Amino acid sequence: MGNSRGTLYQSLHKFYSALKSLEKFEKGTNFFDNIGYLDNFFSEYRNITFVLQKSLAKTEFKSTYEILRDQYLVNEVGKWFVDKRNEVLKKQPFDLEKRIEISIYSGEYTLSLPELIFTIDNDEEFSSIIESLRSTFKSLGQIEVLFSAEFSFYERGHSEDLYDNFISGIGQMKLFMSDMKKAINEECVLSDELERKIENMNFYRVPKDFLFVDDYVFYCKKEYFEKASRIAMQIGQDQLRVPIENLNKLYPDGDIFSKFELMHLVIFQLQKTILPTCLVVYSDDTFELISFGGSIKTTVYRKFNEIARRIEADKIVNVLFVTEMYMYDINDVKNLDSQERVEHAKNEILAFYMIDNLLTKRSQGFDTSQIDDFKYINSIMCTKSVEQELPRFMNPVIQEFTRLR
Repeated sequence: MGNSRGTLYQSLHKFYSALKSLEKFEKGTNFFDNIGYLDNFFSEYRNITFVLQKSLAKTEFKSTYEILRDQYLVNEVGKWFVDKRNEVLKKQPFDLEKRIEISIYSGEYTLSLPELIFTIDNDEEFSSIIESLRSTFKSLGQIEVLFSAEFSFYERGHSEDLYDNFISGIGQMKLFMSDMKKAINEECVLSDELERKIENMNFYRVPKDFLFVDDYVFYCKKEYFEKASRIAMQIGQDQLRVPIENLNKLYPDGDIFSKFELMHLVIFQLQKTILPTCLVVYSDDTFELISFGGSIKTTVYRKFNEIARRIEADKIVNVLFVTEMYMYDINDVKNLDSQERVEHAKNEILAFYMIDNLLTKRSQGFDTSQIDDFKYINSIMCTKSVEQELPRFMNPVIQEFTRLR
């Protein structure tokens, strides 16, 4: 039976086709194409269960299908998927709405510009929106302006983010298909191949901000925009919280700041580089590592704003951060933008920072040229820590912890 088409093959192919359409849905794509991709997604997604019912009609697994369907697919999101499929097939194309929020970052504040809302009737190229900001940014009197643009998509007249519904619906369908496969318990080469392709789809595997957020800097003297290239490290498809106890087993001595230092000093000694990484501690004694990188510092500012917005709802109690940083004589660089400053760097350090919900602040820096000298490492770690000013990009987190106090 290994070379035949198994019972789940047709429904898995419909699932794959639905996701392929969603893969083409992108923030910069015009409304006509994006609406077409959504229409096809809803149609193919709904057909998954249609063809599966047909395949199972005369088998012993019909009752299993009904039980699993009710368990995974009979819910508000599932009903919405069915309604949208019927609508786009019988009434009209999906009524898509796009919203763009532009946030400007500084060390003191984050300024959100009025939200821009577009439909197919008034869509505008994003490049022209960016260009329209040129005169505004020049008038601010800054050396450079750090900002990001976040895209979100909705059904017109509704407040539910489409992304959240898609991720929920896709996750439930994956669970449904997985349990059906276990119940049927048959071998099918084609089905296995489709499952691998589905697992490698980007839409629900790539972090949301990679799909729908762009980071920029505007260099005011040179009058040009630079868009960030970015990288992130993610374990699994969901945020992964790990018990603090696991960290204590690896590094039994010292407090969490020392453990965080040791962990990343070892990594830096091996790699001679490191991704900027946050260790976020939650009130239930779990933690999460968030590793990312960007070609401009806007990404760091945005990440700390995102963490700050989560502090109260997610019960975050401590935020630690490690990154490579250049050190300057402030008099050499006070009128230079971040590009121009690099050539004036005196040295490079591996910098560690911490702020918790009691407003305890910690910071430490290690000269990267001495990072393999264990005596040097020990001397720095044994130095009595004093409260120091944290970098400006951490201010949103500091301000939120202060507010909650």
